[in-house]
Amino acid sequence: YLSKLPPNTLGHHYYQFMSGNGLSAQRAQTKFVEDDELAYVMTRYRESHDFLHTLTGLGVTVPEEICLKWYEMVQTELPMCALSALFGPIPLTLAEKRLLLSQQIPWGLACGRASAFFMNIYFERELETDINLMRRRYKISAAPRYQDQEPV
Repeated sequence: YLSKLPPNTLGHHYYQFMSGNGLSAQRAQTKFVEDDELAYVMTRYRESHDFLHTLTGLGVTVPEEICLKWYEMVQTELPMCALSALFGPIPLTLAEKRLLLSQQIPWGLACGRASAFFMNIYFERELETDINLMRRRYKISAAPRYQDQEPV
């Protein structure tokens, strides 16, 4: 279904992102969370993460994942996002750290503050919506691009 949607739709872009990176929308059950409602929230967070990749244009390289964690940290205030955002850059090269500090972190902070709370977006109902309309509606801007990075 998604692959047959018009190329300007969220669903088509999501399909390209997932298939292009060998990812599946099927998620393993959330572990270490005993409360059913909290487990659902964490599962939904993980599902929404891939839609955020699609909307922001961020790939799956380590620097791009860290950039998205900065956005998610501002939005959710989850400790795991903060830990990833703060300690994830340790193994990066100096050039990657410079780019992260000069472009990616400022984007993540600004976009995270300006955009609608992503956990409230029912992405599955928006699959046929133009991706640029989605970006405008929810104030999610495309992230600065990393070039020539290896996927995680």
